[in-house]
Amino acid sequence: MEQKQSQLVVASDAPVVPALPHAIAAESEPERAPGQWLGTHASILHVIERLKVTIDEETAGLELRAPVDLDGFGQRKNRGLLELTRAMRLTQDVASDPRVVACLTGLRASLVRNQAALQIQLDAVREVSAIIARSIQEVESDGTYSSTGPMPCK
Repeated sequence: MEQKQSQLVVASDAPVVPALPHAIAAESEPERAPGQWLGTHASILHVIERLKVTIDEETAGLELRAPVDLDGFGQRKNRGLLELTRAMRLTQDVASDPRVVACLTGLRASLVRNQAALQIQLDAVREVSAIIARSIQEVESDGTYSSTGPMPCK
């Protein structure tokens, strides 16, 4: 492995000053927020992507009408929201990073699609429960108070 020599910086009337190696220069930089340890918003990007994958998996299952563990997905989404909230608190100026904005826009689109799929599921459950409730009422009723009159004896 080759070792690079430090280059010398020469100014007109200034003394010769050796250039700082990259590792030493990095140490003298101001401290970054914990979410910016790579100079990017890497932790937020990772959290957003994981949350988006979870939401897309649930949506795909609902759209394919496959059995979906709604409790499990609910827990994963809650955990992802907690992680995203914590990462956002640790990172400053997150709104100025176009990568974060793009990821959040994609997450929002996934959430809208997921909400629509869940609404269809909820509407179907309401309809089935109404049918069951009507069936129970019809079986328990003797027709005394019905608009069609009493049911004939058999």
